Amino acid sequence: MDLLSPQVLALGAIACLVITFVVKFMKKDSEDLGIVKKETMRLVDIEGDIENELEEYYEEAPVVVTSAQLMRMTKVQIDAHGRTQGIELDRRMTKANMIADLAARSE
Repeated sequence: MDLLSPQVLALGAIACLVITFVVKFMKKDSEDLGIVKKETMRLVDIEGDIENELEEYYEEAPVVVTSAQLMRMTKVQIDAHGRTQGIELDRRMTKANMIADLAARSE
């Protein structure tokens, strides 16, 4: 038989109807018997909880960068680091002045 023959399609439709009715009756009978479905956590809920915990962890742990590490950075990297601490730096300044400004304003 061909998979798209009318007989196969009719049998598939009948099977779907039977499964639908069986599921409805099982659900009705389980409610009558006092069987309650437990609430399950979805994967999205778990991922959201993990993301919140990670954000809290990283917010609590400040990033400490020494002046030697700052000297190895580019001016763009120093500016980006300052932004993570909520400090706006002027990239028109020299690297040394940017580092001094960052140190003064972060204290």
